[in-house]
Amino acid sequence: ERKNSIYTVLILVATLASPGISRAQEPNSWQFEADKLVISVTTSDAEYEDTRSYQVAVANDIRTISRLDVNRDGVVTNAWLTDLDNDGAFEIVVSVSQLGGGNVGAADIHEWNGIRFDSTRVARLSGPQEIGYQGYDQFEIVKGRLTRSFPRFENKDGSRTPSGQMSNFEYRFKEQRWVATDR
Repeated sequence: ERKNSIYTVLILVATLASPGISRAQEPNSWQFEADKLVISVTTSDAEYEDTRSYQVAVANDIRTISRLDVNRDGVVTNAWLTDLDNDGAFEIVVSVSQLGGGNVGAADIHEWNGIRFDSTRVARLSGPQEIGYQGYDQFEIVKGRLTRSFPRFENKDGSRTPSGQMSNFEYRFKEQRWVATDR
C-alpha cells in the first residue's frame, strides 16, 4: 500500500512538472499598503472572460471598504500607488496596453477620497505630441509623477518605420494634460 502511495505521488509530481500541461494560473495582481489599508489591483483572465477588465479593492483589517470594477479592452501592464497631486490622498495608477487589439496604451487614475475612488482616464496626446505616434507606450511612475514614452515612427516609402527617437512626457494631474520632457 505504501509503495502504491509513493508511485501515485511520483506520477502526480511528474505530471505537474511536465511541459505543455495546462495549469490554472493566478491573474496578474498588485498589492499596496497605505493609511492602514490594503489596496489590491487584480485583472480578469482574458482567456476565460468575455471582456478584459480589472478590479481595485480597498480593505482594512475587518472588511472590504470599496471595490471598483473597470472594463478596459486592453491588457493591464502595471499598477502603482502614488500621490500625483501631493494632497495626502493616494492614487492608484493602472497602465493598459493593446487597447482595442492595437498597439495603443493608456493609463487610468483612481484617486482615493476616503470611502471610494474618483476615477479619471488620462488625457490623450494632442497636436504636435502625436507626431510619429504608433503606440508601444511605456508608462512609469518616476519621483511621484506619471511618465509616458514611446518610439517615434516616420513615413518612409509609404510605410511607417521606427525613427530611432523616443517621445517622452510627464502627466500634469491637476491640469489633466501631458507635457513634453527631455528624459
